[in-house]
Amino acid sequence: MSFKYVNNSHESFPEDQYIKELAYLEFDDKYRVAYVRKSSKNGGLFWDVASLGANKDGSKKYFDTFMQDSSFLEKDIITLLDKKPWSNEVKSHDEIPF
Repeated sequence: MSFKYVNNSHESFPEDQYIKELAYLEFDDKYRVAYVRKSSKNGGLFWDVASLGANKDGSKKYFDTFMQDSSFLEKDIITLLDKKPWSNEVKSHDEIPF
């Protein structure tokens, strides 16, 4: 499986308590998946797939919206995101990431 960063798909959310950044990755030139940089309770930051929260049995449960079957793929994805491929791009307000 191949993947790459989708140009001009990065967004920052400095005011949000839980989500700090979002970027889309494209897999096999067909599928786009949102990865978000989350803030943990202790202030640490980490990349993860976007998740869906739902109340069930009296508590909030979170479900990943994408799962890969290889820890090697996950490591490669996080490495790419940590390198911040969007840091040199010029973003136009007219561009839509899809």
